[in-house]
Amino acid sequence: MKHRMMGFTLVELSLVLLALGLILPGAVIFWQLSERHRVTTVQMDVQKQSRDALVGYLYANFRLPCPAADTLGVEDCSATRQVGFLPWRTLNLPRPEAGTLRYGVYRGPSAAGAIAAPLDQDLAVVRDRMNPLRVRTPDPIPRNADAPNPNAPPIPTTAAGLLGMTQSGNDAAPLNAACNASNTPPCPLGVENAVNLIDVCLALNTASDALVAPAGRLASQVGASRRAAAFVIAAPGMLDADGNGQAFDGANASASNADPTFEAPGRAVTDTYDDIVIAASHTELFAELHCGAVLSAVSHAHFNVATGAFVLERAMYDYRDQLYIAVVLARADVAAAAAGVASAIAGSLDAAKEMLSAVADTTMSVGARSFQIALAAVGIGLAVASDIAAAYSIIDAGLSLAEAEAVHNDFAARTTAMTELSRSINVNALTADAIGH
Repeated sequence: MKHRMMGFTLVELSLVLLALGLILPGAVIFWQLSERHRVTTVQMDVQKQSRDALVGYLYANFRLPCPAADTLGVEDCSATRQVGFLPWRTLNLPRPEAGTLRYGVYRGPSAAGAIAAPLDQDLAVVRDRMNPLRVRTPDPIPRNADAPNPNAPPIPTTAAGLLGMTQSGNDAAPLNAACNASNTPPCPLGVENAVNLIDVCLALNTASDALVAPAGRLASQVGASRRAAAFVIAAPGMLDADGNGQAFDGANASASNADPTFEAPGRAVTDTYDDIVIAASHTELFAELHCGAVLSAVSHAHFNVATGAFVLERAMYDYRDQLYIAVVLARADVAAAAAGVASAIAGSLDAAKEMLSAVADTTMSVGARSFQIALAAVGIGLAVASDIAAAYSIIDAGLSLAEAEAVHNDFAARTTAMTELSRSINVNALTADAIGH
């Protein structure tokens, strides 16, 4: 008996191959999509943690870290490095895979010195940038002397006193680099310069002025424009989509210190691009750090109030000098009244003399000139009236002088209080800059 051969027939084998031909491409596509989704999810998670770590580092250190030169994750600030790898070790980020991320930070340094500090835009450097204006106040504090005070508030000038430094009230005195021995105004938190998030906010504010990023500054390529960014984190896709032999595609692969330009965060994934980019603009960080309110208060509110107090203070000193002029005029009135009394006394003596002369003439003329006695009597009466008027004048002048001096002294005390107010506002501004937010 013949045994039939066991196995697939050609028809069955054809059906199996047909089924595999239909299933395998779908399985490969499904695997690619699921793997890409997995890789994308992991990379996006690492990017999010990295972004949070960068913002936390900014809060703690008042600057962003410099990029790392390699995947070991230690920041390298040499040669004003703008582009490199994410410094995950510096950030204390327990994700070694974050070392494969490319990272860029905005660096726009200004010249050295306190004058150029407010213009500094280097986000990877700790610097005391916030130096808003504060008014000049009298030094020493005016005292209530009789004469116009030589220490009255100076005429407002365009010269700015730098906040965070110490300055005397004398216009001719130079700025001191550190707090002076008298601790006036107080040293900000015991240090020469007060560095905090306010200084970061100022850098973010000034760097956001330009719509198009300056050449050589960190940016993302949005269409034909380079949009400035505070920092950028780029993650490579699963594939070398553009076939350039690198994990990163497009501008993410070519970004360098000379041309720190990354792809736009919103660029769609295509057959030639599969990177993921997140970027934080200066405006975005400005809002995230709640810079608006505090920057407005420290840089404008204190100065505006101090300026108002300064203007009122100077007006009060000018009015005080006018009151002093009134005191001087009252003293002149007292002197004039005293002269009037002396003149009245002299007139009375002259009238008495005329009476004696009239009596003598009447006696010698056997009464023919008796009318002179009547005239002399009238003169004596007028002299007495003049004496009374002169006495009243000197009393009135004395009362006027006392009132003028009382008004002057009372108002002078208020001008000194206004000086104290102006100084206290300056101290408040220094304190606000030192405390930050």
